[in-house]
Amino acid sequence: MAKSFDELLDLSEFDGQSLIAKYIHHGGDINTYATTWEYVAYTYSRAFEQLARTAFDARHRGDNLSTPLFFLARHSIELALKSTILEYAETDGMPTKVDGHDLVSLWKQLLDYMERWGSPGTDDWGIIVARQIADIQEVDPKGDRFRYPTDIKGKRFELTHVELEGLIQAHSSITTYLDACATMHSECYRG
Repeated sequence: MAKSFDELLDLSEFDGQSLIAKYIHHGGDINTYATTWEYVAYTYSRAFEQLARTAFDARHRGDNLSTPLFFLARHSIELALKSTILEYAETDGMPTKVDGHDLVSLWKQLLDYMERWGSPGTDDWGIIVARQIADIQEVDPKGDRFRYPTDIKGKRFELTHVELEGLIQAHSSITTYLDACATMHSECYRG
């Protein structure tokens, strides 16, 4: 019989052997959907949505979930940008790099591809997404502010509060736009 989540956390009947059981497994075909940028971006987006749904629940509004949620949202958006860039780059037939964590630079890289393919990101929604990406990049330029309490030199980050509703809406707006761009490009190019 499968255990409930709470039963998994229960250590009252300590069994050291079960706690060291192997739970990470390597292997399998690396040429599957599960090893694509698109899939990994999707999984982080779903993880954000699930945690955000819990955090948004009135019973949890006072919990300390906004900090990890911001980090998760930022990472999800970064992966979505990279996945969308690679969708465009693949049809160009030219190798491309999607290095770094600078969301604005990644957005500009994507805009260059979109422009070349005749679908510039200057529509009303694209302009909003650009602003949302810039806001996230401005508050967390290196992707570490909501991951650690200090920068790499040990200087504490300024206390920053995240409005959960706005974060949820921004994440949805950005990832939906990026998914739509990738899907439209894929359908137009691949037929």
